[in-house]
Amino acid sequence: MRVLFYPGCSLKNNYPEFEKSSLEVCKRLGIELLEIPRWTCCGVNFSLATDNVMRHLGAVRSLINAQEKGKEIGTKRVVTACSMCYNVLKRVNLTLREEPDKLDTINAFIDDQPNYVPELEIIHLLTLLKEIGFERVKEKVIRPLKGLRVASYYGCALLRPNKPAGIPVDNSESPTIFEDLMSSIGAEPIDFPFKTECCGNYHVVFRPDIVEMRTGKIIGSARSRGADIIVSTCPLCLYNLKRGNDALEKGERVPIVFFTQLLALALGVNSYLGDEIKQEILRRVERKGPS
Repeated sequence: MRVLFYPGCSLKNNYPEFEKSSLEVCKRLGIELLEIPRWTCCGVNFSLATDNVMRHLGAVRSLINAQEKGKEIGTKRVVTACSMCYNVLKRVNLTLREEPDKLDTINAFIDDQPNYVPELEIIHLLTLLKEIGFERVKEKVIRPLKGLRVASYYGCALLRPNKPAGIPVDNSESPTIFEDLMSSIGAEPIDFPFKTECCGNYHVVFRPDIVEMRTGKIIGSARSRGADIIVSTCPLCLYNLKRGNDALEKGERVPIVFFTQLLALALGVNSYLGDEIKQEILRRVERKGPS
C-alpha cells in the first residue's frame, strides 16, 4: 500500500522520533508512506475568519502538491500522524469542498500552481491502522507489551469539532480507537475521564500556569487509574504534558511518548525511544507479564 504522507513542521523540526517511528511502523505493516513534495506548514490552527481565506493558503499549496503527486502514483489519500495537522488539513479540504466560492477565490489567487480540486481524502494514521485491521497489527507484534497500563490521550484535534461530519476519528464523547490499538500490541488500555480534555493549547506561550493546571489534572486522572505511561498523537499536547510533568513531584509523574513509539517497540522495529524510558517500559512489561 502506497499512501501520501504529510509530516508537518513539528515532526521535522522538533520531534523527529515521531516521524521516524511512524515510518518504521508503517513499513513493518506493509505501508509505504510517500512524503508530499514541497509541502509547507498547514497553518497550525484552522482559521475561523470566514472572510479571510488567505489563511488557508499554506494548507492548500500542500494539498495541490499532494494532488499532483497522487496523480502520478494513483492515490487520493493523504495521511498525517500529527493530530493538529490532520485537523487543519481536513477542515480546509472540507471547507473548499462545501464552499465553492472560497475554492474559486483561492484558485484565482494561486496562479503559480494547478487549480485545486478538493477530491483528496485526509486521514489520520490511527484511522489508516484501523482500516488495515488491528488484528493485522497484532499478528506483526514481536514483543507484546503485556501488563503495560497505557492511558491513551486524545486531546482536542482528533475529535473536535463534530461538524462538518467526518472530522472526528471516532465517537467524540466516548472514543475507543486509541485503546483498541493499544490492546492489539498486548498493552492494557486504561480509560480515564480526562482523555479528551484540552491540554491548554497555546496558552503555554502567555499563560503557562493554565497549561500546568490543566495537564496536571490530565496526568493525575491517568495516574489515578493506574497508568504506567501516557501516549499522544499531538506534538503540542506532548510538549504541554511534559511541562505539566515537570511541575509535579517526581512520584506524581507519568511518562509520555508518541503512540507510534510504543507501537514500534511492540513490532520489533526502531522506536526512537530514549534508553532510559525504553528500559523502564521493558522492566514494567517483564515484571507484569506472564512468566
